[in-house]
Amino acid sequence: MKKAAVFYFSGTGNSWWVSETLAGALNEKGISASAYSIEKITFLEADRIINECDLIGFGYPTHGSDLPFIVKKFFQNLSAVKNKKTFIFCTQWLWSGDGARVGEEYLKGKNFNILWAEHFHMPSNVCVSVTWFLPYTNDKKRISKTLVKTEKRIKGFIDKIINERTYRRGFNKVSRFLGGLQRVPFRYFFERLRNDIYFEKSLCIQCGECARLCPSKNLEFHGTELKTKGTCILCIRCYAFCPVSAITYMNKPHNPERGEPYKGPVAEFSPEFLVTKNQ
Repeated sequence: MKKAAVFYFSGTGNSWWVSETLAGALNEKGISASAYSIEKITFLEADRIINECDLIGFGYPTHGSDLPFIVKKFFQNLSAVKNKKTFIFCTQWLWSGDGARVGEEYLKGKNFNILWAEHFHMPSNVCVSVTWFLPYTNDKKRISKTLVKTEKRIKGFIDKIINERTYRRGFNKVSRFLGGLQRVPFRYFFERLRNDIYFEKSLCIQCGECARLCPSKNLEFHGTELKTKGTCILCIRCYAFCPVSAITYMNKPHNPERGEPYKGPVAEFSPEFLVTKNQ
């Protein structure tokens, strides 16, 4: 293997960090690798890059042990390949059961040869007020401890790929059952949750950042009014990166007593890494 590409979706930076770290580890092993946000490339560009590489990676955060809607669309629109060596990974807070395996369902018929799959633990980014019962932190010192452990896991995963030892976490019946315990109710309620983002008018400065950063074009300003289209994919990017915390979820604003919303795993992260500047 000489050239690799890692395609990823990241809501608030966790999957971005893992993708960049994976690409860096592959480069250290002599494989020329780059990571690509699927929001910044077209399907035609993705197909071209895939054809030029002999190792492909796909990564995403798990949403209820399921793929983010934007990733499903990306997979379904990819062209078929010829037995391309492939790895899939997901990022998760605690566990997802079969979070990486679910990706295989949407790649069926594309002839990606999924030889490796892994789950990477990352800091919880679920900072919306309605999840007050879930632990959350934006303390970089605490987050860095998680990143150190995950980086070790990444290096071990890369060693398996380099040595071509098949390894597919979550590809068994028990993991699939455990994943289904989250995925079935998540899919059932998903459509009902897609229009719960709004904003606090008294706080909003009408900068338009939320609409520009939204990966599903769910948000749109009409004069001074923020309108939603019901296409939210629950990535909470708008909530996390609103400069004045004006975004609400289920009509609840961010609770400042919990600290700032999650703004990525490292201080240098910017949502600009994920999106096209003038989209």
